[in-house]
Amino acid sequence: MTSSLEMRRQAEAIIRSYGEIDRHVAEVGIDGIDGLMELSKVMEAAVGVVSFLELERVVGEIRSLLERLVRMDSELEQLRVLKLVMASDDEGALVPR
Repeated sequence: MTSSLEMRRQAEAIIRSYGEIDRHVAEVGIDGIDGLMELSKVMEAAVGVVSFLELERVVGEIRSLLERLVRMDSELEQLRVLKLVMASDDEGALVPR
């Protein structure tokens, strides 16, 4: 008898825990655990339509563009510093250095 009572208590504790998890999921706007499982299927399908090759290609293009932009930024900064150096002498006249 003790083991069946213990099993019942354990089952009730599991059901309470499941209900708490369901409630927590619902608090963020998803229709409980069932809604979370459906959302998981939708996410899996959405991610599945994008290939690794496509992602790698686009990431490569972005990195290449960023490298070019950083290089352009560096060149423009060097030009700005050169302009400052050329514009500053003791009397304020333009003096190439």
